[in-house]
Amino acid sequence: MKQPRSLRSPFFLPVISLILAGCSQAAGGDQATPTPLPTPVRTTYTVQRGDIVIHARLSGQVEPVAISSVTFAMEGHVAHVYVQPNELVTKGQLLADLVELQELEKRAVEIRRAVRKAEIQLEIEKQLLAKYKAEGKPAYDIRIQELQVELAGIALAETLSQYGLDDADNSLDAIDAQLDLARVYAPVDGLIVSVTVPGRVVTTGTTVFVIGDPMQLEVVAVPDRARAGEQFKQMFEGMPAGVTLDARPEIQLTGKVTELPSPYGTGPSSDSIVRVVLDQAPSLETYQSGDKVTVMIELANKKGVLWLPPAAVHQVGGRTFVISDSGSGPQRIEIEIGVQTQDKVEILSGLKEGQVVIGL
Repeated sequence: MKQPRSLRSPFFLPVISLILAGCSQAAGGDQATPTPLPTPVRTTYTVQRGDIVIHARLSGQVEPVAISSVTFAMEGHVAHVYVQPNELVTKGQLLADLVELQELEKRAVEIRRAVRKAEIQLEIEKQLLAKYKAEGKPAYDIRIQELQVELAGIALAETLSQYGLDDADNSLDAIDAQLDLARVYAPVDGLIVSVTVPGRVVTTGTTVFVIGDPMQLEVVAVPDRARAGEQFKQMFEGMPAGVTLDARPEIQLTGKVTELPSPYGTGPSSDSIVRVVLDQAPSLETYQSGDKVTVMIELANKKGVLWLPPAAVHQVGGRTFVISDSGSGPQRIEIEIGVQTQDKVEILSGLKEGQVVIGL
């Protein structure tokens, strides 16, 4: 019988060695040196000294200087508008009317008929009295007719009073005046600067038209709505302004702010606009009515102040601070800040020039 090959055979020794070597590597895997994690790199910022200039950028248009605002004498809804912006108008020209005018016109027809009826009745009685006198009628007939005339006069007076009229001779003018409550006319010669729109609800205090002087021009500008309140607080009437024509940016104009909305200036609180009068006269080489412009108003100009980028300054719980890397680790330093721009924050106290802070 053939005997099995010995385990000490040269054939098996290399195989066993490989198996043992693999097991040794598997067993030692738990003790391998871990890969170190990268140390986070924090951005540092250095306190610098420099200038901070803040401008308000407004979009505007050159318009005639307003000389008159037009309002209706009654509340209602705008029906028709008969003029357009930049249209020249003359004093007394019809500008618009109200939907309520139709009812007023119907009422006017009713009033005219009632008044005219009373006037005719009075005239009939007067003519009859004159006839009686001419024919030599008895005194009692004449007296009765005189009383009829008096009654007709009282009826006319009552009719006028019923419709709020005082004088029969001027009744038609009074009726027309009531109709004009629902109409507006140009109070002066000029150029239409702004107009109302049909369907708008108006009161006696609603400005529906603005008429300007075509010989005097100004810039009417509107700030960014999101920043208007903040910017208005830093403006004042009389401050300088720079103006650039959008279509011809090479033309640089100067002027001054003449009106801000209340409570920041003398303008109406309902209008969030800035009015600027230019130093240069209008011409083909400078500007004309209708030109679109960009207005730049310098709100702040601080020279040689300390500043940091906004990313270095943190605000939490009403406190403003930066982070400094001291020997014992990060340290919070409370600071006081001033004006701010998109890339600079003024440092009023708490830091020195050249001091280094880190971002979070």
